[in-house]
Amino acid sequence: MALDEPSNVPTTSITKRSSGDESATYSGLNLARTIKTVFRRSSDHITYINTTNISTNTNDAGPLTYSNSFWVDVNEYTGSKALMISNQLSHSCKLFQTDGIILKKITRRKQKAYRFKLGNHLDIITWKNDTKILRLDSVKDIRIGEMATNYREEYGISDEFSNVWMTIIYNISKNKLKALHLMAENTKDFDLIFNCIFGLVKSRKELMESISVPDNEKFANIHWHTTVSERKEDESKDTLSFEDVKKLCDRFHIYCSSNYLQIFSRIADVNQNDLLNFQEFQSFVKLLKKRREIENIWNAITNGSQKLSLEQFRHFVIETQNEYYTKAELRNIFKQYMKKESDSDGLFIDEEGFIKYLNAQNAMHETKEDYTKPLNHYFIASSHNTYLLGKQYGETASVEGYIQVLQRGCRCVEIDIWDDDSGPVVCHGFLTTAIPLRDVIDIIRKYAFIVSSYPLIISLEINCNKENQRKTSMIIKELLGPMIYYGSQDPSLMLPSPKELKHKIIIKSKKTKHYSLAGSMTSPPSPMDSSTVSSFSSSYESEVDNNHNTMSTPSFSSSKHTISKEKAKRRNSNSSMTRVRRINLKNHIEVIHEMLEISAIHGLKFRNFSLSESKATTHCFSLNEKKLDAMSMDKSLNLSIDKHNRKYLMRVYPNIFRYKSSNFNPIKFWKSGCQMVALNWQTKDLGQQINLAMFQLTNQKDDVLHSGYILKPPTLLPVVSKAKEIPILYENLKKERKLKDVTIQILSVQLLPNLKETKNTKKDETFGSYVIFEYIDDEEPLSFDVTKNGTKISSCEASTIQCKENGFNPTWETELKLTLNCLDFTFIKFTVMANGVPLATSCLKLSYLKSGYRHIPLYSLEGEQYIFSTMFIYTKVIDQ
Repeated sequence: MALDEPSNVPTTSITKRSSGDESATYSGLNLARTIKTVFRRSSDHITYINTTNISTNTNDAGPLTYSNSFWVDVNEYTGSKALMISNQLSHSCKLFQTDGIILKKITRRKQKAYRFKLGNHLDIITWKNDTKILRLDSVKDIRIGEMATNYREEYGISDEFSNVWMTIIYNISKNKLKALHLMAENTKDFDLIFNCIFGLVKSRKELMESISVPDNEKFANIHWHTTVSERKEDESKDTLSFEDVKKLCDRFHIYCSSNYLQIFSRIADVNQNDLLNFQEFQSFVKLLKKRREIENIWNAITNGSQKLSLEQFRHFVIETQNEYYTKAELRNIFKQYMKKESDSDGLFIDEEGFIKYLNAQNAMHETKEDYTKPLNHYFIASSHNTYLLGKQYGETASVEGYIQVLQRGCRCVEIDIWDDDSGPVVCHGFLTTAIPLRDVIDIIRKYAFIVSSYPLIISLEINCNKENQRKTSMIIKELLGPMIYYGSQDPSLMLPSPKELKHKIIIKSKKTKHYSLAGSMTSPPSPMDSSTVSSFSSSYESEVDNNHNTMSTPSFSSSKHTISKEKAKRRNSNSSMTRVRRINLKNHIEVIHEMLEISAIHGLKFRNFSLSESKATTHCFSLNEKKLDAMSMDKSLNLSIDKHNRKYLMRVYPNIFRYKSSNFNPIKFWKSGCQMVALNWQTKDLGQQINLAMFQLTNQKDDVLHSGYILKPPTLLPVVSKAKEIPILYENLKKERKLKDVTIQILSVQLLPNLKETKNTKKDETFGSYVIFEYIDDEEPLSFDVTKNGTKISSCEASTIQCKENGFNPTWETELKLTLNCLDFTFIKFTVMANGVPLATSCLKLSYLKSGYRHIPLYSLEGEQYIFSTMFIYTKVIDQ
C-alpha cells in the first residue's frame, strides 16, 4: 500500500459537530474560556508509556478519533502551556521539538530518512524541512507491534524491526484515510516519538470529549466558570435561574421537557428561591445524569451496600457477565476501578467505579478466526458495482466508492471495464459517467490492505475490445505487480487459504468453456490466442437483455471524481453519445489470454453443475439474486447449490430492478453456502446493516481490525459426493444441537442525539422515545414473548414502552424472551424512535454479542456511528 505524502490540512473551524444535529458554532471568546477551564480544573494526566510492555490487545493499540469528533485548533485559543501533560511527557516533547528524531519513512518505492520535529504548539509534526505536515487532530490511530504487522509485512520488513515500526493512520477528509509508515533507528527514539504522539493525541482527544460530553463535575465547571464567574467566592451566590439552566441543557444537547428539568431543578434548589448556586447546580447535574437502571443492578449485587468487594465483583463478572479470568487477572481489573482508599473492610469499588467498568467493557466477542482453511470455506465481504456512489443509473462513477468500502473491510470489489477513446474506463455501461481504469487500479493499490491483510478479490466484468484488454492487463501488472496471485498450475487442487494469500490480490474474470482451466498460472502471462466469451457485465447483462428496447437514455452530468490527466478525453468518454455506443458491444466480447492468465479465479456462466468446467476449483459461478432464488425453489437444484458451494466458489449480486441500489437479505444466500454475497455498500439499508454485522465491520469505535473473512459454520463445511447426502447431514447435526433460550433486556440509552424535527417545537414538551426490536433470520423463532414493559408487534418484532419527556437518557427496562434453533445466522436490530421517527439503530449478530450487561454502539440512519450515544442492554443465552 503506497500512500501519498501527507499534505497540509487546513485549520478546522471552531464548530461543534453533533451527530444528528446541526452544527452549533461557539464564539471564540467563550470557547477559549471553556477550554482553559477544563484544563485548569482537570485532574487527569497522561501516563508515560513503556512500549516494550504494551499489550497487543487492540484497545491498547493507540488513540482513536472519529469523523464526528469535536474538532478545534486548541492552541489558537489556549496556548501550548494550557495542555496539562506529565513532566516526563513534557520533557520528551521538548526533545522532539528542539532536536527532532531521525525516522525512516517507508513507501512502496523508497525508504528515506528524514528529521521529524514536533511543532511549537504541540499540534503538528513536520519533516522534509517543514514542507510536510501531519496535524495531530487528524490522527485516527497509531499502530505498533502486532497491530502493525500487516503493514510491515506488506513492505517486506522483517520481524526484527517490529519493535521500531509505527504506522500512523490519519484523516485527510471526513471519509478518507491515509497511512504514514515510520521506522526508528532504535527503541529509545521509538519510545520517545510514540509516547509524544500517543500522549498528545490522547490529551487533545480527551479535551474534545470533555467539552462535548463532560462528566458531572466538568459539566458544572464549564458552564459556571465560563458564563457566571471564575472567582471561587462567587460559587456560593444564588445566580442561575431555570431559564439559564434550560439554555445550558440545550447547548449541550440534553433534550428533556421543561417539566422534566423543572423537577430536578426544584429538588436541587435547597433554599427554594428559584435560583441555583454552584453547589446546587452540581446537584442538579448529578440528578439529571443518574443511571437508575444501573443503581438497581448495583443494589442487587451489593445487597444495598455502598461498596463492591473483590469477591462480589468476581461473582458478577463470572456469573452475570459470563467472562472467565484468573484470580490475578480479576484483581488487576478490580484495581482499575476501585476506590483509592481503604478501611476496615479493605479495598472496594464504589458505584461510580462500577459505572466506569460497565462503560469500558466491549460488547462483542473478539474475533479469533481460523484462516488456514481453503478460500471456499469462508464468507467474503463483497461489494457490487463498487464504483457507484448512489443509484445504478444516472450516477457519477467515482474512485471514492473503492476508498470507502476498502476502508470498511470489504474484500471483494467489482470493476466493470468498457471501451473509450482514451483507453479502458470503468462505468456501468451507458448508464453512468466513466473513470479511467488506471485511476481505479491505483486507488485499489493504495487502499487494498489498509484495514485487512487478507486477500482482496477484484471481480472484473470485461466489456472492452482486445486492444483495451491488453491495456488493462498492462495496467494491472504495472500497478499491482507482485501483489497479484497467479494461481496454481493444477486447478484440481484445493484453493489456498486466506492466511497463505495475505497481501495478495486475486483477479477474477470470465472465460469460455473452450479454454483449458489447467493452464500455467505461475508466471506472468505471454501473448497467446484469444478466446471468445460473452463477458458482458454480470448485472448489465440482465439490464440490456430485459430493457434494451424500452430503456431511454437519461441525461448525465460530468464526473467530479476522476483524476485522469487527459481531461479532454475524459469529458468525451462521459458524453451521452459515447456511453450509448457501448450498448452495441454486448455480443461476443473476446477475452484475450493476457487477461485470463492474470486471473486466478475464472467466472463461468451457469449452465448446470455437471459440466467438466464446474469441477475445477478455480471456477466461480456468478448469479443474480432472482436467478438463484428461482433455482432454490427447485428442491433438487437447491441441494445441488449447497453441494457445489462446499467445494467451489459462487457469487450472487443484486437484480437489475434494484436501480436505487437497495439490497436483498443476504442471510438466505449465506445459508446456501454462497461465499461472495455482493451488496450495494453505498446504501445503508437493512441488507447492508446485516452484511456489516456479519463481518463485524460496524464496530469501529474500538478499532478492532476485522479481516473481511468469516469461516462458515460447521453445517456448511463437510464435502459430500452426492446431493442427496445433504438432508441426512443436516438431520444428524440437528439431533446434536440444543435449542437456545435467549433473554434480552432493553434497559436504556445514553446521550441520545437530538432529532431536528422535535427541537424547538411544541412536541419538544411532550415527546416520547421508545425502541423497536427486530429478530432477523430467514425463519421465525420457535417462540417470542415480551415479558416486561413492552408490546409484541409481530412474530419477529416488539416495542418497548415509551419514556416520555426524556430525550437524553431514557430508561425502559423492557424484557424479551426467545427460543431459537441455533444462532448461526441470527441477527437482532434495535431502532430508537422519537415521536415516531427513527433516530438511531444498531444491528448485531447475536452469537457475537457477549452475555451480561453491555453498552452497544448506535448509528445514524446514514450508517455513521454516534460517538457518545450507546444503548445499555442485558443478554443471556442458555441451552435447553
